[in-house]
Amino acid sequence: MDTGQSPHDQYRTPFDVIPPVRLFLCPVDIPPPVWNHVSYVMPGDPSLLNLPAANADQFSEKYPVFMRGALFLAWFVGVFFVAHKAFISVISGRLGWDAHAYWLAGHGDVTYTRSGGEIDAYLYSPAFATVIRPLAAFDWPVFYLAWIMLQSAAAMWLLKPIRLKWAIPIFLMSVPEIVNGNIFILFAACAALGVKRPGVLAFPLLTKITAGVGLIWFAARCEWAYLARALSVAFIVVTVSYLMAPTDWRAWLEFLYGHRDGTPDGVIGFTFRCLAAGTIVVFGARKGQPWLIAPAMVLASPIFDFPVLTILTAIPRLLLATPLAKHGFPKSEIETR
Repeated sequence: MDTGQSPHDQYRTPFDVIPPVRLFLCPVDIPPPVWNHVSYVMPGDPSLLNLPAANADQFSEKYPVFMRGALFLAWFVGVFFVAHKAFISVISGRLGWDAHAYWLAGHGDVTYTRSGGEIDAYLYSPAFATVIRPLAAFDWPVFYLAWIMLQSAAAMWLLKPIRLKWAIPIFLMSVPEIVNGNIFILFAACAALGVKRPGVLAFPLLTKITAGVGLIWFAARCEWAYLARALSVAFIVVTVSYLMAPTDWRAWLEFLYGHRDGTPDGVIGFTFRCLAAGTIVVFGARKGQPWLIAPAMVLASPIFDFPVLTILTAIPRLLLATPLAKHGFPKSEIETR
């Protein structure tokens, strides 16, 4: 039975139905004709368009030589990364450099006496240790295997929207981070999911803090309910964790203050990066380009080096979350898909 509702209307967001008073309080740079026709497409929606793959195909047809060279380079770099990591692991005899620190923290060994880069240095809030405590109850090999499987699954999910010939080399580039067990791939998953499920953005906020820059997306779009949901999740986790280990929280805050200039580029450089990241998110929110959240998180990361680029694996999924109107599809075409 025809309900008069187009398939497009099924995917409306709070941003689409802001009353006039909200428009006055929070003007957003989107033309009025487009305002009521913006819709997010998320994985699993029946109207899903494989936009990353489609755009890549169009670019390949226009610049075939460049794309063949880029593909060859991607495979070369991916294989090199895996071989280099295997060599380093054999020489050092150590796997899970970061994951082992998390495992110890989950066991209650939350000490902030080690600086970044030291063996088993745990630098995140006690909340993260509280969340992973059930998994850390297992022996180290079991924990590490589960951690690798979690990150591998996240990476494969993030790269699923793109062609396999590109997804495989990009996954290979992520292998060193998967082996180390850092949380950058999980950050990428949070960025991809956070546009429609804001609660997951509490994770980067409670670990690397400034990597939670994606929350500015909701403020810039006046999606206050989504912002409140993300902050509520963070507040609940912090409250529970503080009640369980108040001394750890005091130690962590003292550690942050004592290492306030501990980033490689110093206070000025780090402040500039954070301001640039916030600006990028605001620009992306105003223009309906959520994929910009990923590079903003890279910029806002306290440690700005090559591994943090793993967060960019969120871009294929974030492109799927881009409002369809921003891709130039006429409303009639959107409704027929």
